[in-house]
Amino acid sequence: MMPLKVLLISTNNCITPYAVFPLGVSHVASALINAGYDLKIIDCAINNFSLENIIKEFSPNFIGISLRNIDDIRISDTRFFVDDIVELCEKIKKTTTVPIIIGGSGYALFPEKLLIKTGADYGILGEAEETLPNLLKCIQKKTFFYNIPGLVFRSNGNIIVNAPKSCETNKILPPFFQKDIVDFYIKKSSMLNIQTQRGCAYKCCYCTYPIIEGKNVRFKSAYQLGEELEQIKKTSAKYFFIVDSVFNTSNDHVVNFCEEIVKRKINLSWGCFLRPKGLSQELMNLMKRAGLSHIEFGSDSFCDKVLEEYEKDFSFDDIFNSSEYARKSNIHYAHFLIIGGPGESEETIKESYNNSKRLKKTVVFPFVGMRVYPDTSLYYRALKEKVITKDTNLLPPYFYVSPNLKKEKIFDLLNIFANESKNWIIGELSKDNSDVAERLRSIGVVGPLWEFLVK
Repeated sequence: MMPLKVLLISTNNCITPYAVFPLGVSHVASALINAGYDLKIIDCAINNFSLENIIKEFSPNFIGISLRNIDDIRISDTRFFVDDIVELCEKIKKTTTVPIIIGGSGYALFPEKLLIKTGADYGILGEAEETLPNLLKCIQKKTFFYNIPGLVFRSNGNIIVNAPKSCETNKILPPFFQKDIVDFYIKKSSMLNIQTQRGCAYKCCYCTYPIIEGKNVRFKSAYQLGEELEQIKKTSAKYFFIVDSVFNTSNDHVVNFCEEIVKRKINLSWGCFLRPKGLSQELMNLMKRAGLSHIEFGSDSFCDKVLEEYEKDFSFDDIFNSSEYARKSNIHYAHFLIIGGPGESEETIKESYNNSKRLKKTVVFPFVGMRVYPDTSLYYRALKEKVITKDTNLLPPYFYVSPNLKKEKIFDLLNIFANESKNWIIGELSKDNSDVAERLRSIGVVGPLWEFLVK
């Protein structure tokens, strides 16, 4: 008997500031291949394909759609990606009648609404490596599937959302690297991705990671990660990025990972998101020896009062010390800020700017306003402050701005800061900066390249 065919579609088509390899889809692809399915991935960031022709030629038995983001979390000129998914599902239905299953991190935030809006047959809430093969097997054999963890489905006119179940990290197979997709991302962004852990135990007021991946942190073993890095090394990639929400959740985990890299002589440069607390010069030096070249700190604010309101458990002193560790290890580092969230005022914004002058050789990326998502601490605060109600539709992007401020005033201040300090990067990259990045990649410079934005 011929194996059944699954077409997986990565819908993320946002390639600025750089294109991000569809790691989640690739892990699910490996699980499906391991379960005996014939598989093909198409990526909406790659424009030279016809969806209709691929469906007719490949003739899939199932189609899976991955929604990575609802929008680009920018308060001005916001890009809303859901309409593209609705249009995609309409195109699929005009071409084939096979079941459509939708999942991904963006889908997990609005599972009922998105199942209704897209008209997909099923949804998957949370990790799909086990859920999707189980669902396809049940559909194929026409057996009972209502108790599958994480499944979202219709029953008697209602949408049923089953509680998800975390996938054990030792059961997560290395990602499937489809050559045409790998080649595209290496050319566009010079990098592939790896995830070393799932789940997030922190309590940042706006964050959705505990909703998407759960609050229980689960680490992959150093050996398991080493095997994935060996696979990346076999491609022409010279750089990888760790997509964990916070890489340094555990210093032991960081040490084990870095020592595995050194032992195996991986010799790839890499970047990651770090929490600016709990670091040391010794740990930073080890990461440097293992190839770390870029750090993106999720600092959110340089003002202690605002950090407390954001429910962060670190201070500006922690941010400063972490920055100094990176600088002394000759590692490029940037700080990402959310300006205008709870507790923010004109005075606290100015305090953040003044504190930023103490940081050396860094790049600062400020975002205005906090995107509100259901079931976050920010959501309940917004309800209490009556800036939203329980009936407010949060699927279209809704941003919280401190009652002490107007977004226009925030942008006025940020533009002043950017004129005074060229390391404050406001808004989208200019065409000139994008062209510089393209030229650097064409001559073999790897990484996110934001260190070149400061002239």
